[in-house]
Amino acid sequence: MACLTWRGSLSSGLPPRRSGACPSATGGARLSLPCPSREESPVTLLSFALQSVLARPRSWVVGLLALGSAVLLTLGAAFVEGISEGTRRSIIESGTGHLQVYNSKSAEQPVVVMDSGGTPDLTPLPDYPALEAKLRAVEGVHDVVPMEVGLASVFRGNYLDEKLAAVRTVAREPASEARDARLARLTDDLEHTLRGVAGDARRRTEAFLGAEDAAEDKKALEAVTTPEFWQRFRAAPLESLEYLENRVARQAGEGESIDIEYLGSDLEQFPRAFPRFELVTGTMPPPGQRGLVLGHGLYEKSFKLPLATRLDELKREHERGATFADDERLRTLVERNGLELPDLLARLDVERAAALQAALARVLNHAGELEPLLREFLALDDDNFDARYKAFYAELAPHLPMYRVKPGDTLVLRSSAGLNSVPVKVWGTFRFKGLGGDTSRVNTLSALDLVTARHLSGRRTQAEKDEARRDVEALGMGGAEASADAELLPAAIVETEAPAKPKEEEAPRFERLQAWPETIAPGELRGGSVLQAALVLSPDASQEDVAARIDALAKESGLPLATVDWEMAGGFISGVVGMTQVVLLAFAAMLALFVVLVSAGTLLLLAQERVGEVGTLRAVGMQRREAFSVLLMEGLLLGGLGAGLGVLLSASLLRVLVGDGVSVHDETLQFFMGGPVLMPKLSGAASVGVVLGILAVVLAASLVPAWRGSSVSPVAAMRKRED
Repeated sequence: MACLTWRGSLSSGLPPRRSGACPSATGGARLSLPCPSREESPVTLLSFALQSVLARPRSWVVGLLALGSAVLLTLGAAFVEGISEGTRRSIIESGTGHLQVYNSKSAEQPVVVMDSGGTPDLTPLPDYPALEAKLRAVEGVHDVVPMEVGLASVFRGNYLDEKLAAVRTVAREPASEARDARLARLTDDLEHTLRGVAGDARRRTEAFLGAEDAAEDKKALEAVTTPEFWQRFRAAPLESLEYLENRVARQAGEGESIDIEYLGSDLEQFPRAFPRFELVTGTMPPPGQRGLVLGHGLYEKSFKLPLATRLDELKREHERGATFADDERLRTLVERNGLELPDLLARLDVERAAALQAALARVLNHAGELEPLLREFLALDDDNFDARYKAFYAELAPHLPMYRVKPGDTLVLRSSAGLNSVPVKVWGTFRFKGLGGDTSRVNTLSALDLVTARHLSGRRTQAEKDEARRDVEALGMGGAEASADAELLPAAIVETEAPAKPKEEEAPRFERLQAWPETIAPGELRGGSVLQAALVLSPDASQEDVAARIDALAKESGLPLATVDWEMAGGFISGVVGMTQVVLLAFAAMLALFVVLVSAGTLLLLAQERVGEVGTLRAVGMQRREAFSVLLMEGLLLGGLGAGLGVLLSASLLRVLVGDGVSVHDETLQFFMGGPVLMPKLSGAASVGVVLGILAVVLAASLVPAWRGSSVSPVAAMRKRED
């Protein structure tokens, strides 16, 4: 294709139509242009668009917009991907596993972290021991952990319950002078406390005359305020304590019910399968024993002295930069500590109160009564908080009832439906290391042995089924119509012949099992019903491939099996990943709208300025669609170069500035970041997506300017050029 250099002015009208001759784009100027006398190739049009971009610096605004958008979106995508990966690791490593296997006939899907919907309705897996062996044989499966999720509650008594428990502990010690002296002091303090309870109860009785229970309560209180009762108490304290616990303690006020969300599992296998498991206090239950390991977050929040819990919260807020002078919430917490002082003082026995008073005198450097000293100590501000917080744990905490429950104590768990109650020993507390500390949601989960979890849910264990079968057979009621393995059915009248009455000396003797054995019978852990199982996969295994293999196993063996991934089993916590993605998409949409408006305005202004030039090119033979393509290519060049440079700049920033990750000091965010360090993750797919997205936006912004710029007729363009 020939190309000539054209000189001259366009003031006299259209130039002569000479094949291969191209007029200058500007009157009187000298510019080499591709000849539009015949259809141009895309390369030629692209070259012309590039020359036009380089000749007009104002058009670079579009490229700068594309660059800035690419930087923001690329960094955002990298951080969102890092949060998504961090949340995925946190959920998988905090007891969920990569996949959850359950019975496909279940009414609901399994979850590990429950939401307001409560415990899912699941059907037990068939023949779990055999099923576990098959699952372990699936390629990519590293471990199979039997599991059950549930909700229980425990009753926390009032201050009188605690004092009675302290007296009982001393009363059970071997007799000695020191023990007798301590028991005498605690007894005097208990008598004083009960006289106060009696006074409060009398006022309550006067306010509610006619209550049916008032007479019995009044009689019990009058009995414990007589000298005769305390003479009997000193002679036989354990018997009198039982009377006080059953008849009087409830009159000191109701206690508090604490919800415990638990993961029932094999407590020997669970810490091995999930390496983030970290024992904080106590020990794990020995193999073959029932037990409960409380989540340390729950332990600190619900079983710790409320005064200490609020001081811990003040410490966290103070470290984040909040001040008592500016933050009303901090001042409210301080006021609550003062309002609840009477309750704390009521919980102290005489020995603790004397030791606490002496400690306060040392800290405050002057003597005084216990309550005024404690109020002075708890008058906190920005100047004294750090010193007082340190002194609280160093000097005061040893003399306070810091925890209602300690490792070694026994709690009576009640099922969420309130139908079953099971005593279980507390062995210690644990947390999932690096996942948000005590404020993290997953660190409020407790670990319970699977057998106790079955007791709470009301499903019979194998030992109970065997005992029921022996009882049925001993009564002569064996057979298909009275299977011990059948589910419990509503009571009904059954007509049958009465069995022959055995001789008195031949009366059957039933061997009774211990009501709540501390140990677990061999094979009972996995031999009973199991509702779900967590699958921990090998590092190189694909989650989707393993799920497909399990589906194939279910079809091949006819087993009712189904799987859900970590995102479904994570419950509402995994929804945070979706929320961050939605936020990024919303930001991208707003940014795209801004880019479209600014880019379209810029390109439209430039197109209007180039009407004469485009008209001249049209006059000498350039087709309208070629002019449209050139103008469109200018926008794509600006958008493509800007987006590409933006992605490269973002990758460099991530490598240089956050190559080792971003430290996350806020414990409430650590779970979603996968630990105390967030690692942004920039994938190739995200980079390509950002570039293509920006190109699409700039393309949309270039359509109107290109259309309007190419639609001008040559005659009108030339006239405008002459004007």
